[in-house]
Amino acid sequence: MNRTAFVTGGGTGIGKGIAIWLAKQGYDVAISYCASADGAYETVKEIEKIGRKCLAIQADIRYVDEIAKMFSEFRRHFTRMDLFVNNAGLTKKASFLETDQSLFDSVCEVNYRGAFFCMQGAAKMMIEQGIEGCIVVISSNNDTAYFADVAVYGSVKCAVTKLAKHVAIELAKYKINVNVIAPGWTDTGAERLEDKEATYYKIPLQKWVMVDEIAKTVEFLASDGAASITGTSIVIDNGALLMSDVREKYGF
Repeated sequence: MNRTAFVTGGGTGIGKGIAIWLAKQGYDVAISYCASADGAYETVKEIEKIGRKCLAIQADIRYVDEIAKMFSEFRRHFTRMDLFVNNAGLTKKASFLETDQSLFDSVCEVNYRGAFFCMQGAAKMMIEQGIEGCIVVISSNNDTAYFADVAVYGSVKCAVTKLAKHVAIELAKYKINVNVIAPGWTDTGAERLEDKEATYYKIPLQKWVMVDEIAKTVEFLASDGAASITGTSIVIDNGALLMSDVREKYGF
């Protein structure tokens, strides 16, 4: 039986990498995108070259009615959902004193409300189909760390991580596993990324996370080997959360 995965935000970065990796592991894949149409269709082409089915669905997950339409479109093309990856998100930074309502609202609408109703839609579909599926939420190590200029983003990621654990306990009776991956600095190739080496002083392993490492962790969480794992958050950040002092104090 073919397995099917749905990855939100699959047109760029982490989502694109997850979608392509899952296709290589035998999944048919649906992805959602908002503004990154070109990237989404590149993902579709790459997955089709692998020999798997792929569908790109445009949706602005700030709006609950668009999320509903997104799942309706998914149902038109796929008969089952084995894995849902809530990856779509918005990264905006500003100091606490300079944060305005526009930034506050946009980060909350996409990263929290969008995640809530995307997870709800996926769960309802799995339950209706009687599938003991898997939901993976891509959060951030900002859910625990206290970096500057991310008072909104970090707080929302903390809320999303906690949300996933509430969802995990409510969906346990349906044998649906829900887990979180919290990456640190990740090399997605995006132009906005800062110089990697300039951050190594606060990363013990002195490297950034690679997208395929996150994708392989998603694959593991959806595998039989992770059948007893639910309500857990896996941090992938090369040890960044371990830092409490300058690196010289640790000898590297």
